[in-house]
Amino acid sequence: MTYLNEIFIPYMQELVPLLIQGIKVTILVSIAAFIISIILGILLAFVQHFKIKVLDTLARIYVSYYRGTPLLIQLFLFFYGLPMVFDFMKACPKPRALIICLALNSSAYISEIIRGAIDSVDKGQYEACLGFGMTHKQMMFRIILPQAAVSAIPPIVSSCLDIIKMSSLGMTIGIRDIMGEAQLAAATSYKTFETYIIAAAFYWVLAIILGKVQKMLEKKIGSAYVRQ
Repeated sequence: MTYLNEIFIPYMQELVPLLIQGIKVTILVSIAAFIISIILGILLAFVQHFKIKVLDTLARIYVSYYRGTPLLIQLFLFFYGLPMVFDFMKACPKPRALIICLALNSSAYISEIIRGAIDSVDKGQYEACLGFGMTHKQMMFRIILPQAAVSAIPPIVSSCLDIIKMSSLGMTIGIRDIMGEAQLAAATSYKTFETYIIAAAFYWVLAIILGKVQKMLEKKIGSAYVRQ
């Protein structure tokens, strides 16, 4: 109790306002990266599902690279490597660099989630739709995609959580998000254990909130599909 009252709680009261500033950066970066990754992921999934010539091969190479290499290397190549080759990259702000890297990395995983969800729909339903005279567009938007969405939502929300956690790598390029603020606080206060326990709690709270959102989305999409 002495430790809690004399050391931990007073330090927590000092650290929490700093981490609240950091959480704003984490949330903004994560939201921007998630939106971009969803758009790219859908495009990549469609290219691979419909096997569009040339683009399909490029999409597979893209997915293979971003799934097969560590995000930290991708971030360093983008932020430190590319400016040595292209002068205009030197002006790229740190948050933008992190958003782009997170989005490119996550889009590879999201594309596989969406592609797998589409491919998991029973092939007999494709034939039934064509038998009823539906166009390919009607079939995809009315029958196939709603079913694919039900199975794709949970892993996509998990990808959003992964983005939030991976955004902590921004501290390696000087971004003051949750982890960046925690690192600075730990370096100046020498209270490493206390600092990272509190930082972990912030990430945990975000994970719990996302879990609630995931359940709400699952219910809403599931009920919408049943009504159809």
